[in-house]
Amino acid sequence: MTERKFQKRLTPQGAESRERLLQGAIDLISERGYAATSVDAICRHAGTAKTALYWHFKSKEGLLNAIIERVNEDWLEEISQSIVTAGTPAERLDVLIDHLRNIVEAKPHLLRLLLSVLLERGDRCEETRLSILKVFERSGEALMNGIQADMDQKLPRIEMVAHTILGLLQMALVRRLIDPDADLDRVFADLRRTIILIVADRVNNPGAYGDGAESQAQARSAPGVLNRTEESGG
Repeated sequence: MTERKFQKRLTPQGAESRERLLQGAIDLISERGYAATSVDAICRHAGTAKTALYWHFKSKEGLLNAIIERVNEDWLEEISQSIVTAGTPAERLDVLIDHLRNIVEAKPHLLRLLLSVLLERGDRCEETRLSILKVFERSGEALMNGIQADMDQKLPRIEMVAHTILGLLQMALVRRLIDPDADLDRVFADLRRTIILIVADRVNNPGAYGDGAESQAQARSAPGVLNRTEESGG
């Protein structure tokens, strides 16, 4: 059951206390980490009794699962809004880049929370690891659908394009965290160019993205857009 469907079953007062607990936990866990954030601290921050947390979520672990689901929905909404059908492919790519940048600038705590929880619990709690994996898989699927919509042909291994975008998005956040004055205009301009290059290479060299030694040899010798870019000094 999604967050929104669950909330529809609550009274207004119950929905409000549940939302305060979720937001309070997101705020604290994204700053301190999961282990260092106590139930008492979450309830104080949210202004609710501990009984409310256990009534809504059963346990701290249950609260964490609800948080991950909330992040999942927020991310999918942001990415879905970036997948538009109007305009040229370049204009639609600009919309995507704007929404990815919004995740880093306006919602950095969401990605920071996922990475923090994954580092703390990913190797010890299979349920947490799979929940976070689901977030990235669904985000990747949304990105794949948006990219493929602009293509006249099916791109080979398009899932790797989506994985690359999500990986670069994480690096943009890390860059912002370690250097708050980082030039995000340049970071996202590079991200935009990277997307264009990897998509163009798949269009020009589809045989290079199969499996096995043959496709690897093609990838090394393919005279595609990346090779031409290097030769031209781009």
